[in-house]
Amino acid sequence: MSDKKFLFFDMDGTLIAPKTRRIPQSAIDGIQQAMENGHHCFICTGRSYRMAQEYFDQLEFPGIVFCNGAGIAYNGEILETRDLDPATVERLRTICDNLGGGYGLLTTTYAYQNAPERNRMSRFFSVRHAGEDLEDFRKRRSMAYISEYENEPVQKIDFSFQTELIADVFFARVPPSLHTVVAGGYYASLGRTGGEITANGVTKGSGIERVLQLFHGKKENAYGFGDSSNDLEMMEVCGTGIAMGNGTDEIKQHADYVTDEADNDGIYKALKHFELI
Repeated sequence: MSDKKFLFFDMDGTLIAPKTRRIPQSAIDGIQQAMENGHHCFICTGRSYRMAQEYFDQLEFPGIVFCNGAGIAYNGEILETRDLDPATVERLRTICDNLGGGYGLLTTTYAYQNAPERNRMSRFFSVRHAGEDLEDFRKRRSMAYISEYENEPVQKIDFSFQTELIADVFFARVPPSLHTVVAGGYYASLGRTGGEITANGVTKGSGIERVLQLFHGKKENAYGFGDSSNDLEMMEVCGTGIAMGNGTDEIKQHADYVTDEADNDGIYKALKHFELI
């Protein structure tokens, strides 16, 4: 597989256009053509394994790097996961609960959310998804109640707080060995009040490195497409880092190339620019 290119696409804000909340037809056409050209295309997302499949009615990817690099799947088979220590998960849950924070435990099956996180998601839904059915939305995103959690291995924890001050108290109590991303992925709009936690050394970059090892790919043949802070390690690991025009200033500064916005054919234009299609 080493002769072809490896293309890694973040989902929210990159593959999924912010305005329409769908994958643009130009991106579908471009990625399908890239796969027909023999290039290996992977989703590389902070979402859980099942959450990553929400848009497979539009475009089905053979490969998925999920939970910010904590898991890898290919052709419907989960190849490996790097799970958080169960005792650490319980410790972080207790800290969040004591601070009144919201959290979601992401496993290969569901995102198990406590009451504050479900309430926050409901408020978000009422603004961003007016006219849609909330329960259908939760089903598509594989969201479940925290009471349904039965000690499945957890790959990632999402968290949110009411204020930056409370969030900073939480950050100070998170073991420094864990990898914490503030304002990353689908939590980018929350600023310092939201983010994601994975095990030590687990990032989208480490997930991509593992894919390249498993499939005998080369770093110089890897292209990473992203828009927010949890894509920074992706930019560093891939031979070519591509930031979306709607991305943060930080991600653009770390990218090798800045394409157009996701809503304005950014992915297709980048694929054409690098002669991948």
